[in-house]
Amino acid sequence: MRRREFISLVGVVAAAWPLVTRAQQAGMMRSVLMSAAQTDAEETFSDGYRKSTIISRKTTGTCRLTPEEFHTAYPKLRAWIQKTLAFYEENAKPVASMHFVRLPLYFDHSLLETAKFIAIDRLPMPPLTAMGLSRFAAFEQGNFNGITYLDRYFIKQTMVTEEAIHFHELIHVIQWRLLGPEGFLAAYANGLDEFGYENSPLEKMAYDAETSFKRSSRIFDAEKFVAEQLGRL
Repeated sequence: MRRREFISLVGVVAAAWPLVTRAQQAGMMRSVLMSAAQTDAEETFSDGYRKSTIISRKTTGTCRLTPEEFHTAYPKLRAWIQKTLAFYEENAKPVASMHFVRLPLYFDHSLLETAKFIAIDRLPMPPLTAMGLSRFAAFEQGNFNGITYLDRYFIKQTMVTEEAIHFHELIHVIQWRLLGPEGFLAAYANGLDEFGYENSPLEKMAYDAETSFKRSSRIFDAEKFVAEQLGRL
């Protein structure tokens, strides 16, 4: 799938999300993108992000996921996410409750209060194969430290004190917010299908930001960074 086709698909499915109107999403994205200013910290890894994406596009085949396949699986995935979050909601804690020192330097206090995490031994992974998306079986069986659904993320009990893991998942929370749920899932699925896990655009963005965070590079506004990177895709 070419870059223009990939972004066009994201735009189409994002507009279809029933809980967020097209006008609201467009207005929110425009306002964030217009106010985004690149920082020195972003420059340290944004070029690498773009180069790795170009290399991945040259070495991978055509994306196989069709809009029809996505729209067939999406209602099932949405229902699974809603059911899963409802089941674990009583165990969800605001990120702010961890009293991390550095996260407030990158994220708004309101986000740290509203975004919540669930510490768990085994991450709940969506049954993608049963939903007709068997091509994502490897992802479904993956051993990850965290996974984000909307403004909630699950993190392994053994990693709950690792500030960088929370940082990574909060980048995904912002992606969910800016793209909208359906837009995020479409973008993530197509990126995973076309590039593989670590080089998929949304994951690459989160990993590069996490790397900068770990290196204690200059502080940057995480939401502006994500908005700018989404605008470059």
